[in-house]
Amino acid sequence: MKSLLRKDRVRVLPYPDGKAFAFTIVDDTDGSTLDTVRIIYDFIFSLGLKTTKTVWVRNPKRAPQKQADTGDTLENEEYVSYIQLLRERGFEIALHNVSSGSNKRADIVSGIAAFARILGHSPKINVHHEKNLENMYFQFAQSGRHLPGPFRTTLFRMMHRLLGRSARQTAVSDHGCSGEDPRSEYFWGDVCRSSFKYVRTNVFFPELNTLKFSPGMPYQLTETPYVNYWFDSSNGQDVHHFNSILSDRNINKLRNENGCCVLYTHFGKGFVEAQDGTFQLNAETRQRLRAIAGHADGWYAPVSAMLDRLMTFQHVTVLRLEDSTLITNHNNSAIQSVTLQAMPYATCLDSTGKISMVGAGGWLVIPTLPAGASVAILGPAASSPARWNEDTRNPLVVDISKLVRKLCEQKPQLSRPQNIETYS
Repeated sequence: MKSLLRKDRVRVLPYPDGKAFAFTIVDDTDGSTLDTVRIIYDFIFSLGLKTTKTVWVRNPKRAPQKQADTGDTLENEEYVSYIQLLRERGFEIALHNVSSGSNKRADIVSGIAAFARILGHSPKINVHHEKNLENMYFQFAQSGRHLPGPFRTTLFRMMHRLLGRSARQTAVSDHGCSGEDPRSEYFWGDVCRSSFKYVRTNVFFPELNTLKFSPGMPYQLTETPYVNYWFDSSNGQDVHHFNSILSDRNINKLRNENGCCVLYTHFGKGFVEAQDGTFQLNAETRQRLRAIAGHADGWYAPVSAMLDRLMTFQHVTVLRLEDSTLITNHNNSAIQSVTLQAMPYATCLDSTGKISMVGAGGWLVIPTLPAGASVAILGPAASSPARWNEDTRNPLVVDISKLVRKLCEQKPQLSRPQNIETYS
């Protein structure tokens, strides 16, 4: 695997068991029925993938006017049985608002309670549906203004702003959503904060490595106090975008970057077709899913498990001293299975004095890194602190290479949902 760091540097990856990259899917339930869901998820399960499926608790009070508002809900007992099976198989079940129609506070509260009663646990994730009026901070959720800019040096950032290409300037159309407004009949901000750990934004990236575009994910913002943590995702919105973004080239790039992909999609949008009276999963989708799932160095887990892990590693520091690199766990609890990338045969010394050796391939797994504890990788290194996922390449070189690459590629961007550019 390639590394963003020079060979004399040490890298801490947030993936367990020596895994080098991570992949998961968050599936909006729009248009999904039991027949289509079963075909897709039985196949995903057979590949060993563990992903996140959203559900609606109730049918909308008004008849759906759009295809995106149709689909099975937890009012269908047979559908409930299959969703419970998915949960038992290790899939995460999340909420896509209580229903496909706008929901007022009392309906939201009772809907969350019904979810917990039916599935035996409360959801950790909520995903906005379309422009339901109870959606939280929807203007922000579509803006992408929280993301780092596409260039790292002052010169290139100024040029980018002057040319007006910053995706953060993209206008967001009026939406009428008011879930965070205490004056609104759709207010449920306090319920969201007490019920959900994570809420997905409506910003979607054109590459698989979600973490490259949103390196601080999951994140809190003072301007959105009713959301505990936000997360972003990559764009696989329908069968065409999904199959395209999961190309062999993009998969190899994700692996080489040691990246983390949260791939957003709607499995109800063109993935399953009826043929001769039976439902069939799109043949290219089968091929693409096999391609991403077939790697022993991949970590495949539901979305909230990945976000929990990423959040834990936000409190891990890497301090490069003159003759060693010090890795410290600042969390209040131990971290299990910490993956390190370093020079082959480098020496690792933990706080108890135990010595380990980095393998011939440059990888080492520390079984447990206790709270407040450190490990040291012995060997010369530059004296500068860095986060585990910080790119330490020369910023000017990075910006020039990115500009050259963009000028050479000049490929069309995927259509909305919105794509955001950032560091490469």
